[in-house]
Amino acid sequence: MRLIAIMAYRVSTEARGGGKVYTLHDDSTGATASILPAYGFNLFDLRLPVAGQVRPVIVSASDWADKPGNPARNGIPILFPYPNRVRNAAYEFKGKSYKLPVGLAPNAIHGFALDAKWDVVEEKADASGASVTGRYQISHSTPQHLEEWPSDAVLEVRYTLTGRKLTMLITVNNPTMQPLPYGFGIHPYFRLPLGGGDANKTKVILPASQEWVLEQFLPTGEKRPVPERVDFRKGLPRAGLKMDDVLTGLAFEGDRCVCRLVDENLNAEFRISFDKMFRELVVYTPPSQDDVISLEPYTQTTDAINLAAKGVDGGLRVLEHGGHETMTIVMETLG
Repeated sequence: MRLIAIMAYRVSTEARGGGKVYTLHDDSTGATASILPAYGFNLFDLRLPVAGQVRPVIVSASDWADKPGNPARNGIPILFPYPNRVRNAAYEFKGKSYKLPVGLAPNAIHGFALDAKWDVVEEKADASGASVTGRYQISHSTPQHLEEWPSDAVLEVRYTLTGRKLTMLITVNNPTMQPLPYGFGIHPYFRLPLGGGDANKTKVILPASQEWVLEQFLPTGEKRPVPERVDFRKGLPRAGLKMDDVLTGLAFEGDRCVCRLVDENLNAEFRISFDKMFRELVVYTPPSQDDVISLEPYTQTTDAINLAAKGVDGGLRVLEHGGHETMTIVMETLG
């Protein structure tokens, strides 16, 4: 095991069955964040102070780092260059047709990066926190997919742990002469209630006023006001929720959209917030896991690249040669 430390912050590494695990530490609070770069740069274990105790807030299999698999069902899968489904695993861009691997028949799903081997380009512990930065490039990390996308792309993600807060800084770069269409998202699994107890004594609070109309989980292109069953603006309990919906019409507090998971048993809450680069929020409740919920910030809706070809603004982003964009996601606890 190797260790980098300064003040209360440390970065440790440990060989596990799936590769080298990087763990960020804040010894003043006991918070930790563990990442496996060799399998999607997945942050599979996040422990933050909640109600006087350091508790796991991310859900993954207990032996996941030793036997990584099922990449969209553990920790924080990173979805790029497209999140969620692409209809019939096919699309057109700038007059050229492309085929993608079928992931959830008949559609493609969740991009190329979530199970790829990422490179670690920086690890450090300084006065601002403990951090590790990973880099994914289509041509380097998954060259088998290069012909399936209109342009090469470089994605960098930096995780920084400080206090009871984990920050993701995301940067997308276009290193080619061709336009780069892309969407970015994450698919994190959070536990609610945070410490066990009555799931009826919880609230999921999400500031979304609209939803995309879906048919077989794909947007029709129409949006509508959220119906009562998915109107989380005043809070709904986790108990009984069954969802796989794409919410939009997000409200921002300044430049942040704040989503809250409130545990009234503990008088505490978990928050995930993100900047205005993110337009959509997918909410998913895994079957047979009544204490788990996935809140997924996306820069675009599902199948945005095909919606764009129909003249529907689904949030598809396009970077020209040398272009780059950054965005942030913050996860933290209160109480």
